[in-house]
Amino acid sequence: MQNKAVKLTLAAVGLCMLAAVAGAIAMPWLVKWYISWETGRTAILIAYYACLPFALTALVCLWKLLQNIRAEQVFQARNSRLMAVVSWCCVGVAAATLATFRWYPPLIFVTLSMAFLFLIVRVVRNCFIAATAIKEENDLTV
Repeated sequence: MQNKAVKLTLAAVGLCMLAAVAGAIAMPWLVKWYISWETGRTAILIAYYACLPFALTALVCLWKLLQNIRAEQVFQARNSRLMAVVSWCCVGVAAATLATFRWYPPLIFVTLSMAFLFLIVRVVRNCFIAATAIKEENDLTV
């Protein structure tokens, strides 16, 4: 059952990667269709392209994390490092959207959401670190 869930999540991450790349190509047209206000369009485009490297980095880290989980390598230090990268990617997106929300105010909701997501990922990462320490201690116990 868990293997199906991991495969489904891997597929979702793959689709998100494709959507992010497709968005990079289609974003100028999509923004023009979405909003007629020139300043807002520019702000959205700047925010999207500034956030794209962070989003793709986070997706690659999630892909690697899921591959590790599929290989039953869950409580490993490398997984905690991957989660740290994902959390800092959240900060990068929050900073990029914070820098542009002045010209398109709804971006503040993305900023706040990503800041909250940063906190959630950090808490989960801290749980992983604690579980990894317990696992390593138990592995040394005969």
